[in-house]
Amino acid sequence: MNAGPCKLIVSVDQVALLRASRNGRDPDPIHFALQAEFAGAEGIRAHLRIDRRHIVEEDVELLNRLVKTQFYLQVSPHQDIIHLVNGVRPHNAILAPERREEKATETGLDVALLSRELNGILRNIDMNQTKVFLLVEPHLDQIKAAAKLKVHGLALNVRDLMVDPQSVVFQKKFETLRDGVRLCRKYGMEAHLINGIQAPWIPYLLRVQGVSGIHVGHPLVAHALQVGVGPAVAWFRDHLARQAPEA
Repeated sequence: MNAGPCKLIVSVDQVALLRASRNGRDPDPIHFALQAEFAGAEGIRAHLRIDRRHIVEEDVELLNRLVKTQFYLQVSPHQDIIHLVNGVRPHNAILAPERREEKATETGLDVALLSRELNGILRNIDMNQTKVFLLVEPHLDQIKAAAKLKVHGLALNVRDLMVDPQSVVFQKKFETLRDGVRLCRKYGMEAHLINGIQAPWIPYLLRVQGVSGIHVGHPLVAHALQVGVGPAVAWFRDHLARQAPEA
């Protein structure tokens, strides 16, 4: 069985990106976040990128103050973020790689390669105030390296898993993910799934036992443009309750 009900965590980055496209104040990612929370989202995520292309510091401060469930602040792991994280004290911080040319986060951190740098950053974050997650690929070597850093949990990148769930490719990647989540739980870390997740894939992903959170962004925001925030959140929550057919 899963370790408690799996949480739906909504990213508001795409809302902020629409706002930035006209250099205005609308649409407001804060308003979207609060609507999503009211509709049943159990967490809100925002990615403060180095280039501030969508989310900005003011958004982070407001979300951290106004979100009543759990706020997840995603940032890249560099020394400058220590002051930010310790100043804002979000409920959760997700350390993730970042490349300026990418449209969205594409890969996970190479924790095995960056363990010394990450350890230096983590030692200076008040982890009694903020639970720290690392965004990684669901590979056993990365999970073992992350466990040595004593973080609260991992956000496992499943972007490459978003293929036909009946295909051989999906089945092989699914087995890798299942083993990765199992290892996370063995080490006492929460396992969240992140990146590119669309509603129809959620029941298949939840065949994996032990997933604590599903992060959704662009697909939910796009659906909300058609039906409204509340119905869009309800639609994704409905998929959390569905049982995928066995392969």
